[in-house]
Amino acid sequence: MILKKGLFILSILIGIFLSYQGYSILTFSARGEAIYKLGLLIPAQSSSLYLYGSIFLILGLLLILIPLVLRTFANFKNPNNS
Repeated sequence: MILKKGLFILSILIGIFLSYQGYSILTFSARGEAIYKLGLLIPAQSSSLYLYGSIFLILGLLLILIPLVLRTFANFKNPNNS
């Protein structure tokens, strides 16, 4: 039970971090050389920033939503489980 809650919280925290990094990349205003985010050297052109920012944002949202949806379906399937 503790492992399930730990994985649930860890997934949400990683999802929040990835979503923040994606938002940070999407709103990066300077164009030119490159930026270093999450171990990747991302070229600072508009298309690359939009691509990487969107990918990180979508992955972060998935990591946040998947555990919540799975928990909801598990409770819906077995309402006696708390």
